[in-house]
Amino acid sequence: MTDLLIKAGRIFDGEAEQPLERGFVAVADGRISAVGRQAELGDDEAGRFSRIEDLGEDATLLPGLINMHTHMSFSAGDSVFHDGVHDSNELRMVRAMNNLREALLCGTTTVRDCGTLNAVAFAMRDSVEQGLVPGPRIIASGNGITTTGGHCWFCCTQADSEEEVRKAVREQVKLGADFIKVFSTGGNTTPGSDPVQAQYGEAEMCAVGEEARRADRQLASHAHGTAGVRNSIAAGVTTIEHCTFLTPQGIHYEVELAQRIADAGIYVCPTIFRGISKVGEREDIKDSPQLETFLSTLQQRYENLRGLIEQGVRIVSGTDAGVRQSGFGDYPVDLALMGDGAGLSPAYVLKTATSGAADCLDLSDLGRIAPGKCADLLGVQGNPLASLADLRRTRLVVARGQVVN
Repeated sequence: MTDLLIKAGRIFDGEAEQPLERGFVAVADGRISAVGRQAELGDDEAGRFSRIEDLGEDATLLPGLINMHTHMSFSAGDSVFHDGVHDSNELRMVRAMNNLREALLCGTTTVRDCGTLNAVAFAMRDSVEQGLVPGPRIIASGNGITTTGGHCWFCCTQADSEEEVRKAVREQVKLGADFIKVFSTGGNTTPGSDPVQAQYGEAEMCAVGEEARRADRQLASHAHGTAGVRNSIAAGVTTIEHCTFLTPQGIHYEVELAQRIADAGIYVCPTIFRGISKVGEREDIKDSPQLETFLSTLQQRYENLRGLIEQGVRIVSGTDAGVRQSGFGDYPVDLALMGDGAGLSPAYVLKTATSGAADCLDLSDLGRIAPGKCADLLGVQGNPLASLADLRRTRLVVARGQVVN
């Protein structure tokens, strides 16, 4: 007997522009065993399946979402730096458990964690994998690599020279990192850090890239400032996180650099999320300069995103969950925000969080609905291929073949 049968008015497989109408997905032993039209099922469903979930005609089944940029132990508030410096690992673990549960309940079945202390990140990854705690699949960098006192030093290995960054990569590989995360520029979370300025020169970044490739590990590079973007391209990174093209004069899109990113096959994770605009719903901050600056910058980042896509850069979705009011359960809202703000089709946006993200991770079992793939699935009321807002209307989450809610 097959474990689970799911029926839905529409099935988006993660790739096709149009869904399969009145379809079904069968699950056995944690994997998808069959996909087809409901008319093919016959009359003996109850005898063939141990559990049947009929989502109805006005529902869509799609691959579980993949959030490509998270920090599982961060508080998603104004105290991230304070927490990072002062919290115990036990408290970080509890916060990570809550964050991951929130992610799973909204349909995020895989997260790529881009900077959490090794002791927390790897323990949580392994605990989820062993079924000890509920949560999405975790692809973890563990400690990031940053300069002494650099951005996010509180969850990083601090290294300054070519020799030190090489050693830091080797250490992370030894301790179990799934990929390497490097902070090419400063950022906004760490006092005294400047997101415009490059933290590493080209030589140090290239050393990180060489060591990551030698160890067969992907490399994600945090880069807001244009100099850091340029150094990340030279290093041959797998993904550029943020890719804001930030200069001392503000955001200035660089056509030539964007083309180099496209030609090199580097993915960009633009980390567009509601952030302070969510806080801006409060009356006390609604008309604040801080909110105005955020919203004006957001429009420029939409323009960056459209430019990157037009030049052929491959985009994956991630939200920096854990920072600046970016909650782990906000991912469906953030995907709709990205699509609406940048004028992208729902199908394109969904691919950046499903099949495209899986391709970036080089994990062919994820991000698609097809026989043999991992049974990570999200059922929603409505049709997110017509309106991404329907991603919020969660009906069913399946992770590793198990019904979560």
